[in-house]
Parts: sequence; C-alpha cells; structure tokens
Amino acid sequence: MQIRRSRLLFLAVLLGSAACWYFGGVAELEVKLTGLATQPHVNTAFQDPITGQSDALMTLICFALLAPMAVLAAFIIVLCMVRGVEAVVVSLRGPGWFSLPLVGTSLVAALYASSQLWLPTSLYGLGIVARAYFVYSYGPLFLVHH
Repeated sequence: MQIRRSRLLFLAVLLGSAACWYFGGVAELEVKLTGLATQPHVNTAFQDPITGQSDALMTLICFALLAPMAVLAAFIIVLCMVRGVEAVVVSLRGPGWFSLPLVGTSLVAALYASSQLWLPTSLYGLGIVARAYFVYSYGPLFLVHH
C-alpha cells in the first residue's frame, strides 16, 4: 500500500498542529526557548557586535541541515536493530512483531540509564541553537529581563 503525497502532507500538518498545541503555540514556545537561551553556560555566545549575527545564522543553518540527517541515521540504525532482533526471535520460533517492543524498551532503558552522559551535552546544544535564534532575530545584544 502506497502512501500518497497528500496523505503525507496531511500527516505533517497534523503533527505540526499537535506540536503547536502541546507547546502552547508560538508565544509559549518562545518562552521555553528563552529559558534555554539564558542558561549560564550559553549566555556569552554570539556576543561579538560584528560577527555575532552571522555566527548565529551559520549555527542555525548547520542545525537545520544536520538535525534531519541525524534523525534519519538514528531511524536507520533502530530499524536495522529491529530487523536483526527479529531474525533472532523468529529463529527461536517467536513472533516477529515482538522485536519492535523489545528493541524499543531496551533503547528507552539504555537512554535513561545513560542520561547523565548525553543530557548535559544535548541541553548545551539546544541552548546554543536557541541563543542563535534570538541573536539572529533580535541582535547580538539579546538580553532577557525576568
């Protein structure tokens, strides 16, 4: 069964609307981004008055290009893991569908157990991207008053 482009577009609009509703709209999303952009370790990024905005733009472009590639690579790796576990499960005379929940549960448990390793770096990266958004949008002297 093939999925038509109109169905994919409908799915994308539906997912975008759900994300917008979940985050409380654009205004609420900007408040959450402000929290990321004002973290102490990213507060001094992009403050050069001459190159600050161009550096921020380069960061946003790199994020926009590399993030979908990383998501696709992670999806392919997970898909290969599911297929590999499915081959083992089927050879042990188990149901093939059991490989997806097994791999999913294992990945969630592994991510939770190793969150101290990857979470600070991920928050730093998201903070830099949020800071780049505000510096590029509002100028290099972006200040937030609480």
